[in-house]
Amino acid sequence: MKIKDLANEIICGGAKNKVQDIYILPFAEEFKIYFRTGKRRTFQRSLSLEIGQQLIASFKYLGQMDIGEKRKAQLGSLTYLVDERKIRLRLSSVGDYLQRESLVIRILYALREKSFRCFVPRDLQIIERGTIERGLFLFSGPVGSGKTSLMYHLAHRNEEQVITIEDPVEIEEPLFLQLQVNEKIDQTYDQLLKLALRHRPDLLIVGEIRDKKTADAAIRAALTGHRVFATVHARDLKGTLARMKELTNNDGFDECLSGIVYQELLPDFNEQPTALWSFYFPDNEIERKEWRASYEEAQKNVWQSYPF
Repeated sequence: MKIKDLANEIICGGAKNKVQDIYILPFAEEFKIYFRTGKRRTFQRSLSLEIGQQLIASFKYLGQMDIGEKRKAQLGSLTYLVDERKIRLRLSSVGDYLQRESLVIRILYALREKSFRCFVPRDLQIIERGTIERGLFLFSGPVGSGKTSLMYHLAHRNEEQVITIEDPVEIEEPLFLQLQVNEKIDQTYDQLLKLALRHRPDLLIVGEIRDKKTADAAIRAALTGHRVFATVHARDLKGTLARMKELTNNDGFDECLSGIVYQELLPDFNEQPTALWSFYFPDNEIERKEWRASYEEAQKNVWQSYPF
């Protein structure tokens, strides 16, 4: 089988089964491919070392990554056609101490309001009302919980000028002006932020905050009077605040923070994920305090419906 056909079979199989991540991992004498959905990881197939290396190189090429660099961690992204439908893939590669590469492919699905259920329907309305003011809004939750998709859903309201700054762009959206970080040509968060602000956006989306540089960029944008959305990996609302304070000691953070939304997707045995939110909007004195009880109730209901 040609590498192109193998890659297509793997991606199409993953997308049709609604998997979140595809792992291509090296072992002693072979590569193994796994699919992950939620907390479940399932083995799919084995590949020879030669085929596994060629497969990783093929994806890296498509994702505009450095094929010759096998030691450093790299990120990439691409758009892939599955059954005449475009999906977005995010790639992450790294080499181990033996210089054997592994690759993780995240499949990014467009999570629209009509495609998922709200465990507490009124929560989405509260979030929509709470995120219309100026300031910094943080969206947190586990990997694959739909943070970016929720931001994009909220960004589609009204006829607004929306600019995104991401590394890399996760979801292609023709209605937005999407900018991608490329430090090789000095296209950094700072440079793109200055450019974006000249376009007078109604909403600025600053991808994932993963370091001090990104955190400070998001805070500076919010302090200039703009509405800014950004994602953070954290376990809950308090964890989101703690993570931001760990990343930056910027005095303007408390001043510009206008809201935090924490999201989880409950196990989806019926192929229809259920979103559960916790949120905090200090300016409006709105806080979802009973979230933990709702979460425990939701988990109980979901597992009772599991088809053993």
